[in-house]
Amino acid sequence: MIGSRWSLAVAMGIPALAILVGVPLVSNNPNTILGIPMVFAWLFAWLPLTSLCFWVSWRYLERAAYGRLEGETE
Repeated sequence: MIGSRWSLAVAMGIPALAILVGVPLVSNNPNTILGIPMVFAWLFAWLPLTSLCFWVSWRYLERAAYGRLEGETE
């Protein structure tokens, strides 16, 4: 099945949890990273990490299924 539960959990669940749970946890932290408040650094860090989660989901969980659907042989 294309769009398996594990694939969706990795691609969308991990970043969503990181934002929804992580932001309240780091919002009261007075520390800064390179002069940026911790909460903004957390959000900025998850921009590329979200793309990484999508890549992992495609590469390891969905790529073979799409190959079979398109008729490719492995």
